[in-house]
Amino acid sequence: MADETKAKAPKKKAPAKTDAVANAEAAISAAEKAEAAAAKAIEKAKIAKEKAEAAVEAEYKAIADEVKADATKKSDYTFKRQSEEIFRREMAEPEFFLDKKDRFPRPILSAEEQEKITKTAETPKNQIPAYVPENILSPEFGGLSNYERGVNGFLEDTKKRLKDLRNDPEATQKQLKNAKSDIAYLESIHENYHIGMNVFRTAKGGRDKVRK
Repeated sequence: MADETKAKAPKKKAPAKTDAVANAEAAISAAEKAEAAAAKAIEKAKIAKEKAEAAVEAEYKAIADEVKADATKKSDYTFKRQSEEIFRREMAEPEFFLDKKDRFPRPILSAEEQEKITKTAETPKNQIPAYVPENILSPEFGGLSNYERGVNGFLEDTKKRLKDLRNDPEATQKQLKNAKSDIAYLESIHENYHIGMNVFRTAKGGRDKVRK
């Protein structure tokens, strides 16, 4: 019996196993608590984020409403030009002028208006007056057109300038040469125009009739 008791005595290992189970259960419980705490923290962060977004949205709407209210509010005085004040209210000057149209000074043109005016100016138009022999050959003009009389005027002035240069001791050869070149050019364009217009003018002796 004593031998059997000695043989059974070393089997006291159950408390160690019990401690391991308890530690495992405690670790599981701690993990569950930590997970629950993390879930609560995530939920709180989500709620805080939603509140912040709602606050930002409310602030944005308030600012937008304020801007719209300022835009729709009518001004106490006319200020259509935005960049220039024609009349000053503090000096009791009239403001009706800003409501009138087609009065000077005109408002600044828009891009479309500028483009329209540019296209109109760049479009070639025939502005040459109609050929009316009765007007061109009228006696008071001596049978000459405005063009011929203008060229003759320039030609006379250039000849006078050449004469003055020849009498001027300080005149240079370049000035004399330029004056002679101008005279030759004016005479050539006058002659070319005269030859071209003679087709119409001398067909029935128009010039001769006027000069007689």
